[in-house]
Amino acid sequence: MTHDNKQLLFLSLISFFAQMIISMVNLALVYYLNDALNYSASTIAITVSSFSISYVVFCLLLEKPTSHLCPRQNIYFALVGMGISILLFLKSYSYIFILSTLVFYGGFMALLWPHMETWYSRGREGKHLNKAISYFNFSWSAGIAFSSIICGLLTEIDVKLPLIISVVSFILLSLIVFILTNKVPYLKAVESEKKYIINNKNNDNSTPLRYFAWIAVFLAYFFYGMLSNIFPLYAKNILLINETRIGFLLWSRGVVSCLAFYYLGKMSFWHFKGNYIILSQLVLAVLCLVTILCNDYYSFFIIFILFGLIFSLMYLQSIFHGVSGAVNRTRRMIIHEVLLTCGLVFGSIISGYIFEKFGFKSVMKNFGIFMFAIVFVEYIVFSISLKKPSKIEK
Repeated sequence: MTHDNKQLLFLSLISFFAQMIISMVNLALVYYLNDALNYSASTIAITVSSFSISYVVFCLLLEKPTSHLCPRQNIYFALVGMGISILLFLKSYSYIFILSTLVFYGGFMALLWPHMETWYSRGREGKHLNKAISYFNFSWSAGIAFSSIICGLLTEIDVKLPLIISVVSFILLSLIVFILTNKVPYLKAVESEKKYIINNKNNDNSTPLRYFAWIAVFLAYFFYGMLSNIFPLYAKNILLINETRIGFLLWSRGVVSCLAFYYLGKMSFWHFKGNYIILSQLVLAVLCLVTILCNDYYSFFIIFILFGLIFSLMYLQSIFHGVSGAVNRTRRMIIHEVLLTCGLVFGSIISGYIFEKFGFKSVMKNFGIFMFAIVFVEYIVFSISLKKPSKIEK
């Protein structure tokens, strides 16, 4: 196995475990705030969204300062900081202090994903870039899939337990990263983004399709925000589905996304094809409206499976077209992360408010109509103004 493949394997394992811990925290927070602190749906949505808002802000604020650090250093500090933040959260009872710990949690997370994605994509284009991205997407989506089941089982034992285990896991993973990246030469030798750009003076060959793909990933995460933060409350309190079965639904979406990432990573039919970007959004809009007809566990199982497929394509389109041909890849990854996080935040907050006032089906109906309007405008702009981008084959 070459050093390049070993590096991809190392990054994939770290991505898998980091995302598994983060996803367990995200879901556990909803249950903890609802069961232990008795917060309302809208308050939970706002509270959980606080670390996402913080993530966006710190992604933007820390772009230049963190460009001087190696990716491995950013990842290590991120894991340590997130672990300490959740530990402080568990010790908090004041709402202001709870929000403060989650703000720090999101701030430290801003050191993780943009630099992880930059490390994956560095020096790669075309098929080689697609291979690296598929490694990344397969690993973090697998982490989400396993976390849902684990969190559901642990929550039924004690609502605090998944958060306690997450703290321990963050610290252990940070130690593994620190030891390996300081002992393994080809991991230790990875340069900071600033130094890499100076040493490799490349021309910018970006594709304008990235703008459409970025809209798509925003919408995908808007829908994902509704499912991950509001659906568990709807399923538990209205449909009377227990936490383990809810966890299985979330797990099924993660598994399907994981498999879709793997197979789409081997295909190139969607590369630099704007029609697939528009079509994926149209399918999601239809899926959203179909959800109105679902009233039982099995119908939602089908919805989660279908969403897992379309979500994977929309995410891949964003990260691939966003970074293809780019010089400053950390900046592009930050844009990608900011947009998907904004989608998650707005999806959580808006759906939380509508759910509390009008119900879950009203949430789905309004978002479906909104998506159709977005797709219509996009199609007009795409048809009139977009020129074919040049493909990057190498």
